[in-house]
Amino acid sequence: MKKRGVALGLVLTMAASLAACGGSSSSSSSTSTTAAAAAADAGDSSDSGEASADSGVTGDYHELAMFAGSIPETMPTGVGMEAMAQYINDNSNGTLNAITYYDTALGDATSMVQGLQQGTVDIGVSGTAYYSGLVPEVSIFELPFLFSDLETARAATAGGEAVDIINEKFEAVGIVGLSFWENGFRELSNNVHAVKTPDDMKGIKMRTLASDVQRATWEAFGAMTAQIDASELYTALQQGTVDAQDNPLHEIVSRKFYEVQKYITLTDATYTPFYMSASKITWDSLSESQQALIREAAAVGREAMLEATDAAQAEALQTLIDNGCEVEEEPDKEAFKEIAMSTWSLLTDQTEDGARLLEIIQAGME
Repeated sequence: MKKRGVALGLVLTMAASLAACGGSSSSSSSTSTTAAAAAADAGDSSDSGEASADSGVTGDYHELAMFAGSIPETMPTGVGMEAMAQYINDNSNGTLNAITYYDTALGDATSMVQGLQQGTVDIGVSGTAYYSGLVPEVSIFELPFLFSDLETARAATAGGEAVDIINEKFEAVGIVGLSFWENGFRELSNNVHAVKTPDDMKGIKMRTLASDVQRATWEAFGAMTAQIDASELYTALQQGTVDAQDNPLHEIVSRKFYEVQKYITLTDATYTPFYMSASKITWDSLSESQQALIREAAAVGREAMLEATDAAQAEALQTLIDNGCEVEEEPDKEAFKEIAMSTWSLLTDQTEDGARLLEIIQAGME
């Protein structure tokens, strides 16, 4: 289909443009604007009537509020969501109008998940941690040191039995899973000394996610832990309230943690999936062809987001080096994993299907 071909081309355009962001908010904004302009040009240059007729989508007209919680449009997730929205609008035969919202425009990530259940948000994406209160098993992909590399993590979240089980659980609580997206691997930064082995974490004050598994893992390495909101983290690092934290490299750069953190360790400690989902209330009001189009668009958006993430991570690593950070690229991951595995039971033993899901994921990696 002509229009769908244009949309797939747009995916590559958006991902490539992000690589020029350089990690600064101003250049990222420029990149986002360029991508949006490219999307508009692609739509204007195509024969919308012919493409719409080819799409075969029918149904009542709906406006779809697509919300990314607290995530800015300039992040890789924003690139993916714009590609997804464009794909929906280009191929819905005029029956759907997807409108995107970012950076708490409709509330925070917690209220976004509530909105999905209530039908006030039609489509939403955010970190799986914000969904875990409804389905704790969604955190299974975030077990520390579960995945050895991005390829393995992405394959595990792309589909299959584990994803199907999690999606079924969400549908039972009013949310329809469309696709797992990502924020990449979390990498360690600190301002005490270089970290290569678990022993190097002893005595370091570490900010962790509000997760029993995450907290227990870093404490098992010998760190002292604290939970600090992301909005207060830069100040906490600057003032020495905590010495260390972990985030994907592009987050470390965009939040300018490198200004107060000298040492970076590429631990690949925790893979951080995002969950692209729809309100079941909205979903049930759509025709089958509209539902199929949205699922297809979520896959297109995922590919755009993954390419943008790779570009942003590579750019961020260079930015950290250029700003004088010492980067440990080959820590002893096996030593970290051996200790971390002892904490996995905090999730697998305390959730209905946690142990089963872990077995399925590990079997898929063999």
